[in-house]
Amino acid sequence: MNSIAVYCSSSDIIHQDYFQSAKELGKAMAQNNYQLVYGGGMVGLMGEVAKSVKYNGGQTLGVVPKALNIDNVVNDIDDELIVTDGMRERKAIMDERADAFIGLAGGFGTFEEMFEVLTLKQLGYHNKPIIFLNIRGYYNHLLAMFEHIYSEGFAKEQYRVLYHVSESVDDALEYLKSYQPPNLPDKWFI
Repeated sequence: MNSIAVYCSSSDIIHQDYFQSAKELGKAMAQNNYQLVYGGGMVGLMGEVAKSVKYNGGQTLGVVPKALNIDNVVNDIDDELIVTDGMRERKAIMDERADAFIGLAGGFGTFEEMFEVLTLKQLGYHNKPIIFLNIRGYYNHLLAMFEHIYSEGFAKEQYRVLYHVSESVDDALEYLKSYQPPNLPDKWFI
């Protein structure tokens, strides 16, 4: 495993605990020689993770669509920057270049990106680790919704192995180091 896609907020008006976890994640990634694959933004948690990776001697790959390739929005510190025509191409490149996925706290875009890699894993398109970094209980309501999905029969309970929930950066990195792809049911729809 060489690279981790981190999906997260681009907002600067969120609780400082989220920024601290982003900084810790970036440092841990650099110290463990994981390249950051991310949306290329210099603000919010995106910018914090990237700055921390770079400050600690790590490598970053930013992937940004043309529409967001704007001065003072896109980082100028990345080792590699890929500019795409649109969001779909951006996500495809991030999926392809990442060996694992971590969701820090974020808004609609973060949820959409995490759900896409989760669905692709369920369908057998990849078998890469997916981690929800649950700082301040951010994902508690989503995880309760997952339990509701299982109890109502919309997904098999066996699909809990598709993702891991970490309460700390240390736990997330330990999960990555020991990750073994799960054996998934042959038929996801029965």
